[in-house]
Amino acid sequence: MLPAGYEKKSFRRFSQPIDLDRLRSEFDAIPDEVWQASYWGDIHCSVGMLLLRGGDKGTQEDFYCERVSDHPLLASLDYMRELIAPDGPFGGATYAFLFRMRPNGVTLVHRDTIERWFDMYRIHVPIQTNPDAYLIADNRSQHFAAGHAWTFDNQSRHGVVNGDQERIHLIFDVEWNPRLKAQIDQADLLPGEVIQAHIDRIHAKENAIPSYFGDPVVRQGIQRLRARGLDDAQIVEFFNTKRVPTRNYYDQHWTVEMIREIEQTSA
Repeated sequence: MLPAGYEKKSFRRFSQPIDLDRLRSEFDAIPDEVWQASYWGDIHCSVGMLLLRGGDKGTQEDFYCERVSDHPLLASLDYMRELIAPDGPFGGATYAFLFRMRPNGVTLVHRDTIERWFDMYRIHVPIQTNPDAYLIADNRSQHFAAGHAWTFDNQSRHGVVNGDQERIHLIFDVEWNPRLKAQIDQADLLPGEVIQAHIDRIHAKENAIPSYFGDPVVRQGIQRLRARGLDDAQIVEFFNTKRVPTRNYYDQHWTVEMIREIEQTSA
């Protein structure tokens, strides 16, 4: 439980300086092929993700499991590793990941209801953004400007709307610690503003482009199609005709190899 007086609030802007040039340089060196689509296809729409610290099962539980480890790529990201280290500005992060959102993308309204997250502050460090990118919490919108670290109440009803450029954030979850307390004591509390167009967008499912539905759902779909007598090529054609989102953020079309990989992945 968070201490009295330090409950999560939307929105806090930390005073900790962020070396944006260094952050962007590290991001630019990340290879495209490591990016996957979000596991939360009906919520985090149009989002690609890259887990840096968490579980190693390749499922959404990696973001809230008890046993965590650093993923190999993090070893090459010196500055990001500094930001989430125990002796870093916010204390040690339990989980860390990168999220990127396609231009004009949307994250539909939801709450982060995983109990493991309740006693952690979720910190956002924008790497790339644009003036029309907003996080909306409890119907109030706030642009998270680059060059700062931010936090908000992720147990509130919240969503994201993006402008016409890709939005990229380093995000990490930090348990209560003295370094985090010192940062909160120095942070600015910003109220945000009510923007009805943003509220409408994060509730409009028909306008959201879904991310990946997850291996179990796609595997079940493949099994149903095989039961109807479709072969690999026909399943690929069906998925592409229906515009089923792929697992990889950059892949726009299904292939036979991708179908077989999903089938071979353990549930």
